[in-house]
Amino acid sequence: MATSTELSTDWQKSAGDFCCTICGRKRLPASEFSKKQVEQALENLKKLPGKDIRSGPDIQQVLFLSAVCKKCTEEKEAKEQAEAQARREEKQAAISDALVGQPEQVSVEVSERPMGMAACKVDSSGFVVLKVTEGKPAAKAGIRPGWKVREVGGSSCEGLDMEAVQSLLKSASLPATIVFDSVPSGADFCTACQKVLPAPAFSRKMRTKPPDKRRCSECVESADGDGKTADAETSEVAAQTKPTTALGELQQLCADSAKEAEAVTGLKAVRGGGRRGGRGRGRH
Repeated sequence: MATSTELSTDWQKSAGDFCCTICGRKRLPASEFSKKQVEQALENLKKLPGKDIRSGPDIQQVLFLSAVCKKCTEEKEAKEQAEAQARREEKQAAISDALVGQPEQVSVEVSERPMGMAACKVDSSGFVVLKVTEGKPAAKAGIRPGWKVREVGGSSCEGLDMEAVQSLLKSASLPATIVFDSVPSGADFCTACQKVLPAPAFSRKMRTKPPDKRRCSECVESADGDGKTADAETSEVAAQTKPTTALGELQQLCADSAKEAEAVTGLKAVRGGGRRGGRGRGRH
């Protein structure tokens, strides 16, 4: 470990002038912290109000920087993962113990086409409503996502696949009487995985949303995870293409300016070439 008298420009071997804001350890080398934490601490140091900027041979300057060490960061992440796992297990137990009733039969009458309801594509056994278009006959009749068609104009739909039920809906005489099996009490319909699930599978906030916007907690977490992965990949690509030196930044700035000028004027930038009528690389 480096001592306070061993100075180095290498961030991992710098003097022990760091302290951790979580565990309180002091006089730590920068190697005890992530590079991002060190860079952030140094950046914050520049913004301190009333900073002593005196300098001279008789003035000793010591910088004490605060951050969160790697050990505390790892412990925090492990704790958060354990708590998340405990919440998942608690939710799974609540789902297993939930009481779900039997679906009620709901009869509605639709007098116009198109009815304005789309079927689930995941399960082809029967016609389960996935989406109801606002303002269309199905919405006006009060049909909701998750309802399953049971009868169309007195004809049973038991054992029929989605396409067969759809044909009945298209050929039924208007006004058509349609009987549905509604979503059971104690359950809700997830528009993402297209399943009827026990109520504890949804967050309380999610269950206050309109039926066509509801998603189970598992689908929400999966979507959030995919989004974070995509953001991380984008950040990684940006970091790889970002200039790392002052010359590189200047070259990148010139290149960006040339692109903007070309977009405005339609003229491409020409490299090289001297001054017209002068000495050097002009025309001969």
